[in-house]
Amino acid sequence: MRHLPFGRENHSREIRSHSHMLHMILQHGTPDEPDTGDWDAICSTPSISGFFEMLFHEIASFTLPGEIVTSEEEDSIRQVRQGWRGDRKLGVEIRVVSPVETSDLPVYCSWETHGLPGMKIKWDYTLDYAGQLGHVAFRHVRLEGDFDSVASQQRFAMIWKKEMGKEAVFTANESSKG
Repeated sequence: MRHLPFGRENHSREIRSHSHMLHMILQHGTPDEPDTGDWDAICSTPSISGFFEMLFHEIASFTLPGEIVTSEEEDSIRQVRQGWRGDRKLGVEIRVVSPVETSDLPVYCSWETHGLPGMKIKWDYTLDYAGQLGHVAFRHVRLEGDFDSVASQQRFAMIWKKEMGKEAVFTANESSKG
Protein backbone atom coordinates (compact mmCIF):
# COMPACT_ATOMS: atom_id res chain seq x y z
CA MET A 1 0.00 0.00 0.00
CA ARG A 2 1.35 3.43 -0.88
CA HIS A 3 1.45 6.27 1.62
CA LEU A 4 -0.29 9.45 0.59
CA PRO A 5 0.31 12.94 1.95
CA PHE A 6 -2.80 14.28 3.63
CA GLY A 7 -3.23 17.86 4.74
CA ARG A 8 -5.23 19.35 7.58
CA GLU A 9 -9.00 18.83 7.80
CA ASN A 10 -9.73 22.13 6.05
CA HIS A 11 -8.12 20.80 2.88
CA SER A 12 -11.01 18.38 2.31
CA ARG A 13 -11.45 19.42 -1.34
CA GLU A 14 -7.87 18.36 -2.11
CA ILE A 15 -8.26 15.14 -0.11
CA ARG A 16 -11.42 14.21 -1.99
CA SER A 17 -9.83 14.55 -5.41
CA HIS A 18 -9.88 11.27 -7.29
CA SER A 19 -6.09 11.02 -7.48
CA HIS A 20 -5.75 11.08 -3.70
CA MET A 21 -8.32 8.39 -2.95
CA LEU A 22 -7.28 4.99 -1.64
CA HIS A 23 -8.85 2.47 -4.04
CA MET A 24 -9.29 -0.75 -2.07
CA ILE A 25 -10.89 -4.19 -2.45
CA LEU A 26 -12.09 -6.24 0.50
CA GLN A 27 -9.88 -9.34 0.40
CA HIS A 28 -10.79 -11.14 3.65
CA GLY A 29 -13.51 -10.83 6.25
CA THR A 30 -16.52 -11.43 4.03
CA PRO A 31 -19.61 -13.20 5.33
CA ASP A 32 -19.46 -16.99 5.17
CA GLU A 33 -20.48 -18.79 1.99
CA PRO A 34 -24.04 -20.15 2.18
CA ASP A 35 -25.04 -23.73 2.76
CA THR A 36 -28.40 -23.66 0.98
CA GLY A 37 -29.54 -26.68 3.01
CA ASP A 38 -28.90 -25.02 6.40
CA TRP A 39 -31.83 -22.64 6.93
CA ASP A 40 -30.59 -21.56 10.37
CA ALA A 41 -27.25 -20.45 8.91
CA ILE A 42 -28.99 -18.64 6.04
CA CYS A 43 -31.31 -16.81 8.42
CA SER A 44 -28.41 -15.75 10.67
CA THR A 45 -26.38 -14.17 7.83
CA PRO A 46 -25.78 -10.48 8.58
CA SER A 47 -28.15 -8.14 6.76
CA ILE A 48 -26.81 -6.13 3.82
CA SER A 49 -29.49 -3.54 4.43
CA GLY A 50 -28.64 -3.45 8.14
CA PHE A 51 -24.96 -2.93 7.35
CA PHE A 52 -25.64 0.05 5.08
CA GLU A 53 -28.09 1.50 7.62
CA MET A 54 -25.38 1.30 10.28
CA LEU A 55 -22.73 2.72 7.91
CA PHE A 56 -24.85 5.79 7.06
CA HIS A 57 -25.83 6.28 10.68
CA GLU A 58 -22.24 6.05 11.96
CA ILE A 59 -20.54 8.03 9.16
CA ALA A 60 -23.15 10.64 8.24
CA SER A 61 -25.67 10.59 11.15
CA PHE A 62 -28.25 9.77 8.48
CA THR A 63 -31.13 7.32 8.62
CA LEU A 64 -31.57 5.62 5.27
CA PRO A 65 -35.18 5.86 4.10
CA GLY A 66 -37.00 2.91 2.58
CA GLU A 67 -36.21 1.75 -0.93
CA ILE A 68 -37.84 3.46 -3.89
CA VAL A 69 -37.75 1.62 -7.22
CA THR A 70 -36.87 4.10 -9.98
CA SER A 71 -36.80 1.76 -12.97
CA GLU A 72 -37.79 -1.77 -13.83
CA GLU A 73 -37.08 -3.62 -17.07
CA GLU A 74 -37.83 -7.20 -17.99
CA ASP A 75 -37.15 -9.42 -20.96
CA SER A 76 -37.47 -13.17 -21.44
CA ILE A 77 -34.28 -13.84 -19.45
CA ARG A 78 -34.07 -11.34 -16.59
CA GLN A 79 -35.69 -8.56 -14.63
CA VAL A 80 -33.57 -5.52 -13.73
CA ARG A 81 -34.79 -3.28 -10.91
CA GLN A 82 -32.95 -0.11 -9.93
CA GLY A 83 -33.73 2.09 -7.00
CA TRP A 84 -32.52 4.21 -4.14
CA ARG A 85 -32.51 4.42 -0.40
CA GLY A 86 -31.96 8.15 -0.14
CA ASP A 87 -30.69 9.91 -3.26
CA ARG A 88 -27.58 10.81 -5.26
CA LYS A 89 -26.68 13.51 -2.72
CA LEU A 90 -26.76 11.09 0.24
CA GLY A 91 -27.92 7.52 -0.18
CA VAL A 92 -27.45 4.08 -1.67
CA GLU A 93 -28.12 3.18 -5.29
CA ILE A 94 -29.40 -0.40 -5.57
CA ARG A 95 -29.50 -2.65 -8.63
CA VAL A 96 -31.05 -6.13 -8.60
CA VAL A 97 -30.93 -8.50 -11.58
CA SER A 98 -33.24 -11.52 -11.19
CA PRO A 99 -33.69 -14.53 -13.47
CA VAL A 100 -37.20 -14.68 -14.91
CA GLU A 101 -37.72 -18.33 -15.82
CA THR A 102 -35.58 -20.39 -13.46
CA SER A 103 -34.56 -20.50 -9.84
CA ASP A 104 -31.30 -22.25 -10.81
CA LEU A 105 -29.59 -18.90 -11.42
CA PRO A 106 -28.68 -16.48 -8.63
CA VAL A 107 -30.05 -12.97 -8.15
CA TYR A 108 -27.27 -10.39 -8.68
CA CYS A 109 -27.30 -7.35 -6.40
CA SER A 110 -25.20 -4.21 -6.19
CA TRP A 111 -25.33 -1.45 -3.57
CA GLU A 112 -23.30 1.73 -4.16
CA THR A 113 -23.07 4.62 -1.72
CA HIS A 114 -23.33 8.28 -2.69
CA GLY A 115 -22.38 11.26 -0.54
CA LEU A 116 -20.82 9.48 2.44
CA PRO A 117 -18.09 11.69 3.92
CA GLY A 118 -14.64 10.18 3.36
CA MET A 119 -15.66 7.11 1.37
CA LYS A 120 -17.55 5.53 -1.48
CA ILE A 121 -18.47 1.85 -1.19
CA LYS A 122 -19.76 -0.55 -3.84
CA TRP A 123 -20.78 -4.04 -2.76
CA ASP A 124 -21.71 -6.73 -5.30
CA TYR A 125 -23.23 -9.99 -4.10
CA THR A 126 -25.59 -12.73 -5.19
CA LEU A 127 -28.52 -14.44 -3.59
CA ASP A 128 -28.61 -18.16 -4.35
CA TYR A 129 -31.80 -20.19 -4.28
CA ALA A 130 -32.48 -21.90 -0.95
CA GLY A 131 -35.55 -24.06 -1.49
CA GLN A 132 -38.76 -22.77 0.09
CA LEU A 133 -36.96 -19.67 1.35
CA GLY A 134 -36.43 -18.50 -2.24
CA HIS A 135 -33.38 -16.48 -3.32
CA VAL A 136 -31.93 -15.63 0.10
CA ALA A 137 -28.60 -17.48 0.38
CA PHE A 138 -26.09 -14.62 0.44
CA ARG A 139 -22.81 -15.00 -1.47
CA HIS A 140 -20.21 -12.20 -1.46
CA VAL A 141 -18.85 -11.27 -4.91
CA ARG A 142 -16.83 -8.04 -4.51
CA LEU A 143 -16.64 -5.02 -2.23
CA GLU A 144 -14.71 -1.98 -3.46
CA GLY A 145 -14.01 1.11 -1.40
CA ASP A 146 -12.59 4.50 -2.25
CA PHE A 147 -11.36 6.17 0.94
CA ASP A 148 -10.01 9.71 1.34
CA SER A 149 -7.63 8.59 4.09
CA VAL A 150 -6.41 5.61 6.06
CA ALA A 151 -8.55 6.90 8.94
CA SER A 152 -11.69 6.66 6.78
CA GLN A 153 -10.76 3.12 5.79
CA GLN A 154 -10.23 2.19 9.45
CA ARG A 155 -13.57 3.74 10.38
CA PHE A 156 -15.27 1.63 7.73
CA ALA A 157 -13.45 -1.48 9.02
CA MET A 158 -14.64 -0.77 12.57
CA ILE A 159 -18.28 -0.57 11.42
CA TRP A 160 -17.79 -3.70 9.30
CA LYS A 161 -16.51 -5.65 12.30
CA LYS A 162 -19.37 -4.41 14.48
CA GLU A 163 -22.04 -5.54 11.98
CA MET A 164 -20.37 -8.49 10.23
CA GLY A 165 -18.30 -9.85 13.12
CA LYS A 166 -15.14 -10.14 11.01
CA GLU A 167 -11.99 -8.11 10.40
CA ALA A 168 -12.06 -6.27 7.06
CA VAL A 169 -8.75 -6.86 5.25
CA PHE A 170 -8.21 -4.73 2.14
CA THR A 171 -5.75 -4.78 -0.74
CA ALA A 172 -5.05 -1.96 -3.17
CA ASN A 173 -7.26 -2.00 -6.25
CA GLU A 174 -4.59 -1.48 -8.90
CA SER A 175 -7.05 -1.94 -11.79
CA SER A 176 -8.99 1.26 -10.97
CA LYS A 177 -5.98 3.56 -11.18
CA GLY A 178 -5.86 5.63 -14.29
